[in-house]
Amino acid sequence: MQELAKNGELKLAGQEPIGLVDPKTIPVGANNPVHPEISFDIGQIDYRTAYVAFDDAKSPQFKIPEEVLKKRGTDLQFRLESTGLEYSHEDREKFSFSFKNTRFPDETLVSSKGGSFLMMDKYTQIDLTLPTQRLYGFGERNREFNLGEGTWTMWANGQETPYDDGTGGKQTYGHPFLLVQTKSDKHEFFGIYFRNTNAQSPVIKFNEDGGSTLSYITTGGNLEMYFFFKGTAKEIISRYQNFIGLPALPPFWSLGWHASSYGYDNMEKF
Repeated sequence: MQELAKNGELKLAGQEPIGLVDPKTIPVGANNPVHPEISFDIGQIDYRTAYVAFDDAKSPQFKIPEEVLKKRGTDLQFRLESTGLEYSHEDREKFSFSFKNTRFPDETLVSSKGGSFLMMDKYTQIDLTLPTQRLYGFGERNREFNLGEGTWTMWANGQETPYDDGTGGKQTYGHPFLLVQTKSDKHEFFGIYFRNTNAQSPVIKFNEDGGSTLSYITTGGNLEMYFFFKGTAKEIISRYQNFIGLPALPPFWSLGWHASSYGYDNMEKF
């Protein structure tokens, strides 16, 4: 999937990058080494939910503790084919996976084939092709509901929230979840949840065939993706919320006095 040449330059197997970001431009060195051996895990949560996870085979990266953010385990009674999963690992340098629409087999919902995939200590990128350009999510931001082409940073900053034009760094509060409308049925959606707490800057590119490419980029940790299929937008969001856990309602007396960092540019103003 990836290797480091003798001269220290990064080499990626497969086709030319299909996303907006060429990972070959990312600095490689002692402070940001490439993870040369990647382990992968594929599992089924239920007949509509699957996950794909990648990690450093020799030195596992940070994972969110389950006592902090819960997740459901796999259920061996379900077959991976029920979510349309296909993957290829015959050639270790060209691993790829995809999910087909089980109702409309000619439609591929998610695919990593032909895209870039790279794991480094401080940079991880995986390119996924999606069937449409009707994409929603990636947290709170000041812009239209539909995400367009651009960089959609997720890293809470508690500062002024200008219009987010997709140039990156203009987010409010992030939520690493993307809602995607399918091509074959406008009422059907699926969701992708990236279980990661590092700063993230996913990049979206629209393709000429009416689909799109998502270059998911994060600055560390393992790569853990959950896929929620077969449902309306409301149903997919509901399943995602139940998967991560609903917020607890605190007692009124515990709310106390609240203040934000917004507007405090320096200690004098504070």
